[in-house]
Formats: sequence, structure tokens, C-alpha cells
Amino acid sequence: MKGLTQYLTRLQTFNLRIITKGELKAPINENREKQAYSLAHETHYYDSFSYMSEIRVLKDMALIDLLSLNDISLKREFEQLKKLKDRFKLIWANFHEHYNEFKDEYPRNFIFSIQLQYLFIVNNLQSDYKDIYIGDEFVESLLDTLKIRDKFLSELVNEIDEIINPRETFEEWMAKQEIPQQTEDVAPEQPPKISYNPEAGRPKFNHQFTGDFLKLIKTYFSEEHFVQLTALIKLDEQPITQLIFNGRGNQLADAFKQLYEANLIVGCNKAELEKWVLKHFLYSIRDKVNEYTEGWLSAVISSDTKVCKSPILEVRIKDKVPFLVPTVRNKKNSKY
Repeated sequence: MKGLTQYLTRLQTFNLRIITKGELKAPINENREKQAYSLAHETHYYDSFSYMSEIRVLKDMALIDLLSLNDISLKREFEQLKKLKDRFKLIWANFHEHYNEFKDEYPRNFIFSIQLQYLFIVNNLQSDYKDIYIGDEFVESLLDTLKIRDKFLSELVNEIDEIINPRETFEEWMAKQEIPQQTEDVAPEQPPKISYNPEAGRPKFNHQFTGDFLKLIKTYFSEEHFVQLTALIKLDEQPITQLIFNGRGNQLADAFKQLYEANLIVGCNKAELEKWVLKHFLYSIRDKVNEYTEGWLSAVISSDTKVCKSPILEVRIKDKVPFLVPTVRNKKNSKY
């Protein structure tokens, strides 16, 4: 089980480095000798291909270990993996609560506020009484590494879940609908047939507001992807590729959340809406295309709090009738 142990240890360990502000990727001129936290060595700041490959390989090694277990041991390990996944959901909820994409500097207690040191192992963390700079470069790196870890943990959990609880195929469902032959003396009660609905759990958009919604988000997609987005929302036609939203991921997730809570999206629950977004969308920041993760989306869509600081729209109610209002775009002056 060496592979599993190595993988779980890597997922739950954060190795902070203490450098000076002058050593940051985007050096800050004032107080250049002041100490600052850094995680750029891990994610290489929006260039995390090698780090992503490392976590993927460790995940595959862990899967090999798990597949060697008997059924009882596999189920036991599966329960532990789900507990770890829940911890990632909690760190995402905490992160979104304290994250602000327009901040240049965060409070010294930021790491403690999101409970990173409580939920995981954080090496080289100093007391928040020490004046160590926490800038947006560190926070964005933390965001990046959390997403990568969450992505491959979710993949492993889903792969093991499929082994333990294989999904019912259409053919198996059809076989269950067949009425068994009855004997002359026995007429057992037959359970009611459940109609097969391949669209169960898919979001259905209120067509009265679809046009307004598409107009509001048109500028966030390329022309090609907007055409596919329109077909997806209006006709449920599956796009050729995942659609790239040119903005922060929580903006798109927040827009879908608002539509859902105003009953302008029906036919699914929030968990199913999250899976739909995960399947069909990517988002792009600073020309880097990013994937969503299950825990990240859950913290935005299923959260009871408002976590998007710069929403692209608001759903308002007037005379019990909802209507969509665009919001003013905010842009942060990026230093890197």
C-alpha cells in the first residue's frame, strides 16, 4: 500500500516557503526585504503541468494498490477517501468565504481563517503574530494546487465508486421491466414500472428567460463556443468540446446558481447541476484554461452564502416575476 500512502500524504501536505517580497514572481518594490509566504515552487504559478502530472501518476499508483484489496478492505478505504473528499469541500467553502480576486494583500491570519492548518498538514507555517506578507500571488498558487489535488482525488473516488457500485446499464434496466411468468396458483404483486428517462437530472432552462441569459453572457464566450452554448441550453444538444468561459470560474457558477435558486433552471438538484457544469465547461484566466473540480463547484453552487465578489448578473424579482440584470464588470490590474 506504499502507493496509496504516498498519494494521500502528498494530497494532504502543503510545504510553505518563506521568501522575501523581492523574490516574488512579481516583485513588490516597497519593503522588498519583508518576509512573504510562497507556494510558487509547487504550482509554478499557472504553469503547473509537471505538478499535475506528478499528482496524476501518484493517483494511478494509489488505484493499483486499492485494486489489490478484497471487497471489505476496499470498501473501508473507500469510506476514508470520502472523508478526505469532505475535507476538501470544507476547505473550498472556507476559501471562497475569504477569497477576493481584487485583493493584492490578505490578512496575516488568512491561512488560519480558512483552517488550512486544521484540515491538512502545513509545513513551515508561522504564527499569525509574525508579520509575514500574504499576497495574491500566494493565494492564487494555493487556489491552483487545491484544484489539482481536488481534481485527482475526485477521479480516484469516482473510479472506486464505479467498481463498488457499478452503474446500471439501459439493458439491465430493460431486463427489470420484464414481467416474470406467473404460475397458476401464485399471483405475486408486481412493483410498479419505473419509466426510463434518459434526461433525468439534466438542467432545463426556462425558455422565457433563455434569450436574456444568453445575451448577458455572450461576450464571455468565443463565437464558436457561444453557438454551441446556445444549442446546449435551448435544445440540449451536446457540445463538440467543453465550452470555455473567458472569466473567473465562480462567475459562471454563480450565474447558474442564481438561475437555479430563482427556479429558472429546473429538472435537477444542485449536485446534478454541478456535474453538468463540470462536464460541459472550462474557464480561462490570463490565457490559461482551467478545469472545474467537484469540491470547488459545490462550495459555490451548494453554499448558502454568496461567494462571488464580481457576479456577471443578478436575478431580481418584481411583482413576483423574476428578471435578469447585468452587473458592471470589475477588472483587477494584474501585476503578473
